[in-house]
Amino acid sequence: MNKIQQFLSAVILIAALVTFSACKKTFDAPPGPGDVNIVANTSIQNLKSYHTIPGVYDLITQDVIISGIVVANDKSGNMYKQLFIQDTTGAIQLLVDAYSLYASYPVGRRVYVKCNGLTLTDSYSNMVLGYKAIVDGLPSIEGIPGAIVNDHLIGGSLNNPVEPLSVSINDLGTSLDNRYINALVKLDGYEFVAGDSSKTYGDTSSYKSTVNRLISLGCGSSLTTTVRTSGYANFAGIHVPTGNGSITAIYTIYRSSPTSSTTTKQLLLRDTEDVQFTNGRCGAPPPGTIVLLNEDFETQNATSTAPYNAVAINGWANISEVGARTYSAKIYSNNKYAYLTAFGATPAPAQVKTWLVTAGINMNNTTNETLSFATQQDYSSNGPAALKILISNDGSYTGTGNPWTANWTDITAQAALSPVSASNFPGYTPSGNIDISSFSGTVYIAFVYDGTNPGSSSTWEIDNIQVLGL
Repeated sequence: MNKIQQFLSAVILIAALVTFSACKKTFDAPPGPGDVNIVANTSIQNLKSYHTIPGVYDLITQDVIISGIVVANDKSGNMYKQLFIQDTTGAIQLLVDAYSLYASYPVGRRVYVKCNGLTLTDSYSNMVLGYKAIVDGLPSIEGIPGAIVNDHLIGGSLNNPVEPLSVSINDLGTSLDNRYINALVKLDGYEFVAGDSSKTYGDTSSYKSTVNRLISLGCGSSLTTTVRTSGYANFAGIHVPTGNGSITAIYTIYRSSPTSSTTTKQLLLRDTEDVQFTNGRCGAPPPGTIVLLNEDFETQNATSTAPYNAVAINGWANISEVGARTYSAKIYSNNKYAYLTAFGATPAPAQVKTWLVTAGINMNNTTNETLSFATQQDYSSNGPAALKILISNDGSYTGTGNPWTANWTDITAQAALSPVSASNFPGYTPSGNIDISSFSGTVYIAFVYDGTNPGSSSTWEIDNIQVLGL
C-alpha cells in the first residue's frame, strides 16, 4: 500500500468513528460506585414543594441537590427513559433522554441530582424532574439531554436496600404533595378482577398499546386500582396470575388535564416478580376444607337504584323486628351484596332492627369450623348503627318464626367489622376467621342490624359469608 492509499484509509476510518459517535444515543457512564464528594442539601419532598401550581413549569435556579435510591428504571421496558428515586420523605420521577439507564443506574444505587437548570412540573399530575423544551411551539417537559446527564446525575454507592412502602389504597392520595406518588409501594390482599384474570399484562399485537388491567381487594370490594403496562414491556405477553396476594409497584396517577376532577390511580410494574398472587382467590377455600355455607349474593335479583328487592334465599329469614325494613339486594361495580340502612325511616327519629338469618348448617360431620364474611359501613348521618353476629344451636330456633324469641350467643366481639365512614363505599373489611367449632348440631347464624338508638342510621353491607370445616 502506497502513502496515498494509507492516507485515504486513515481518513475513512476516522470518518466512520465520527459517524458512529454522532449516532450513539446513550451517554458516558457516571462515576463508579464508590463514595462521591457531594452532599444533598434538601429532601425530595422539599424539592417537590417548589411546585405548587398544576401545569406550571418551575425552572430551578438555585444550587439544590437531592439524593435518593433508585427503586425503578427502564430494565423491563415498562418505563421508558425514566428513573424513579426515593428517600425517606418522598419520591420523584426523573426524565432522562437516554437508553439502557438500568446499566448505569440499577435498582439500589444511590443517585445525587444537581437540580440547578432542571425543571419541575407535573405530568398528568405526577411530579417529574426534567428539562424544559419547546415542542411544536408549546412548552413541554422532556428528558435531560444525554450530553449533559452527567452534569446533573451523579451515581453513588450500589446495592442499597430497597424495601417497598406497605400501604393501603386509602393511603394513596392524588394531591401533588402526596408522599407516595412515584414511590415503590406494596399492597396486600389484591387479585385481578374476574374480567381481566384471563388476559395478558399488555398488548402483544403490532400496535403495542399501553393497556390497563384492574385489581381489586377481593371479597367483593369495590376498591379497584389500575395496573398499567406498556406493550413494549418484556412481560407484556405473560398472562396475569389468577390468585390473590401482594403487589409491589410504582404508584402514579393520571389526570387528563391539570384542572380535571377525574383522577385514576395507577400502578407501574417493574417486573412480574413484583406480583405475588400466590394465594387462592378471595372466597376460594383452602384445599381439604369442606364448604358448609358459601353465600356471595350473586344469585340475587339486585339493582343499583331504588326500588330494591329484598334478599330472598331459600331457607333463610329476612325479617324486621323494628321499623318494617328488611335487607335489600344491591349491586355496585358488578358485585352484589346485602344492604340495609335506617336512614329516612319513619317515624323520626329512625329506628330499625332487622334479622338476616342463615338456613340451618349441619356441623355434626366436620371439625374446626370457622365463619367469615366481609362488611362495609358508610353514610352515618347521625351515628353508627350496630351490627351483631349471633349464633344459635339449642333448638330454640328452627328456621321459622320470630328469631328474637330464641336463644342466641353473641359472637360479634370475635369479628373485625367495618368502621363507620362518611363516604360511599370506603372498602370492605374482612371479618377474619371466627372459630365456631365449639358449636355442634344444626346451627343458625344471624346478622342483626340494630339501629334502635335514635338517629343510628349508618348503612351496613354484608358479603361473602362462608362457613368452612375439616
